[in-house]
Amino acid sequence: MNQTTFDVKKNFLSRTFSRCLAEMCPGVVRLEYHLHDDGDEVAIIRCVNGSTRRVVVTGMDLQGSVEAILAELNGASMRRVEAFLIS
Repeated sequence: MNQTTFDVKKNFLSRTFSRCLAEMCPGVVRLEYHLHDDGDEVAIIRCVNGSTRRVVVTGMDLQGSVEAILAELNGASMRRVEAFLIS
């Protein structure tokens, strides 16, 4: 990917989708996008309770990134439900 593509992805994930995610999921404060020196791309989900979730979005287009982030949030929700049902 070129720098323009990374900038578009960063803007979309950390601004546009971040606002949408915070509206859809009351426990989410914001979404951040980080491009590391080694080329790894990571989305960080910051939650109201101070916890974070890390989602690797390296090489994914915008739709793939959104799907990976939503899958992480859905998986976390399911793990909470399963823990509740087991206890």
